[in-house]
Amino acid sequence: MKNKVVARLCLGVVLLEIAVVVIAWISGSVDPLGRFNNPFLGESVRWMFRNMMSAVASDWLVAVLLVAVTYGGLKGSGLSDALRALRGGNAKSRLRYRERMGLRTAAVMSIFFFCIIAVLLFLPESLLLSVTGSVSGSPLYFAFFPLLCLWVTFVSVVYGIVRGTFSSVTKVFNCFFDGISRFSPYILLMMLVLHCYSVIKMLVR
Repeated sequence: MKNKVVARLCLGVVLLEIAVVVIAWISGSVDPLGRFNNPFLGESVRWMFRNMMSAVASDWLVAVLLVAVTYGGLKGSGLSDALRALRGGNAKSRLRYRERMGLRTAAVMSIFFFCIIAVLLFLPESLLLSVTGSVSGSPLYFAFFPLLCLWVTFVSVVYGIVRGTFSSVTKVFNCFFDGISRFSPYILLMMLVLHCYSVIKMLVR
């Protein structure tokens, strides 16, 4: 059902892009100085070929891939199930010994991770702050989301190793591959949306 909805959204984006190209072609032919560039003139055609790859290259696409890998780590390691058991109460009877040890180890690693960030952040002339000494516009501000994904992925792997879910490197990476596979419809949808946006941006003056 979910893939069916995403497939229809993908089709809608493709049809929207085709409609915009047709409208721009008609409008550009009737009124060359109007609001639309003609998509079949030299400069537009050159743009299409020159930016075929860069049209879909975006931080948003990278963000979806990071979320996919993080999701794969959470689900594949069993950490998401353990966290749900914690929220349900009486976790000691719900979780096995190795699962509880995995959660404790993941918590210790999380504290260690955030301590490193805090030390780097609050040191004099911190490299993670902006030139004005604030978080806004700083390297930490731009790296917050990737760091969050890195932290969740890291503690997921640690939990999976302690729990015994990951007995080899192959199993670790297989859960990441599974996450990307589950998010593949959204990755395709994001690529189509980015391409459609780039074409519209090029055609509208």
